[in-house]
Amino acid sequence: MASMQLLLLTSLCMTSLLGVVQTVKIQSFNVGLTNFISHYTERLPRVIRALESGDYDVMCLQEVWYGDDVDKIKNKLERDVFTYTPPLNQETTAWGWLNAPPCPSFAALTTAVCIFKHCKTFASDYAALVNCTVECGIMSLSQTCISCLVISGMDNVYRCFNPLTREAMNVPGVMLLSKKKLNSVTFKSVYFEPNVTQIFPRAYIEAEIEDVGTVFCSHSTSNVASEYFEPNLREKYSSFAEQNLADSRQLTEAALLTTKPLIIGDLNTGPGVPAFNVTADFEDSYNHFLSEGFTSPYVTMVGRCTFCIQNPLVSGWEENNVLDHVLVRNHTVLSAKRLYVDNIPGKDVPMSDHYGVEVKIAN
Repeated sequence: MASMQLLLLTSLCMTSLLGVVQTVKIQSFNVGLTNFISHYTERLPRVIRALESGDYDVMCLQEVWYGDDVDKIKNKLERDVFTYTPPLNQETTAWGWLNAPPCPSFAALTTAVCIFKHCKTFASDYAALVNCTVECGIMSLSQTCISCLVISGMDNVYRCFNPLTREAMNVPGVMLLSKKKLNSVTFKSVYFEPNVTQIFPRAYIEAEIEDVGTVFCSHSTSNVASEYFEPNLREKYSSFAEQNLADSRQLTEAALLTTKPLIIGDLNTGPGVPAFNVTADFEDSYNHFLSEGFTSPYVTMVGRCTFCIQNPLVSGWEENNVLDHVLVRNHTVLSAKRLYVDNIPGKDVPMSDHYGVEVKIAN
């Protein structure tokens, strides 16, 4: 068996030297750029530095919500790395002549005051907190403002009203980076529930990348509460598990229209791995990917948690999960590993509450 593996690796290396096969490093990293996760201001520059110096060919980022953070990443990487997000949501004023902050209206300010006054006691119960914000009128606001209020939390709510920055919002939080050329000038960002105002809108980016295949960069519905609370989707879904499965089906339906797809991201689903004390989460969705011919090399080759209770940035969670994946179909896999585990120098926390994953493929 060892000799066969050596023969395969030797063959791949020789073929690569002849220019037929290339190795490609695909990574996924949920960077958690929000004040809901502690040490945001210290973590942001370290994340940007890691992206600037990182050894990757394609990277799918999640939880890059603020337009200012998007701009900082783009400004550092633009010369060497292609960067793409869904179109940013920018509020305007003066009949569209001037940019405005995410929440420019008096109604938004009234809602924020109501939330601060009446909802703070529900901070430990997310479903109750959301229901309280709904009673304060949050769902009557623009999606840009809703997303900013939800992501910022009560301690950083001023950012949504700041007249000096007037930043935009990357509402679904996904961002695609590529050091490889793209085969098409057309990139698609697809919302799982288009034209529906939500607390947490989810979407994926689709792009065809040279020497890689068609990439689907996603952040799917999470297991955020036992009670389903999306106000405008309650007639469609009864649980977050059901919504996550619908997201997973949309991803595979789109991916199976291509010949060499990769589904990358914090998919908020994964199997149990007893050897490493990993608990399954939304396992029906993970099994759906398997049934459609996708595999998660990280699970089969590594299997350690990517969302872990020993991570000091994780709070209020009682189990280890593998939520972050590079799912492959019709690719030759060479290796897989976990990334971005080390603490920030001088701090007792890593860059995010998630660890990153990498899968190396041969094309």
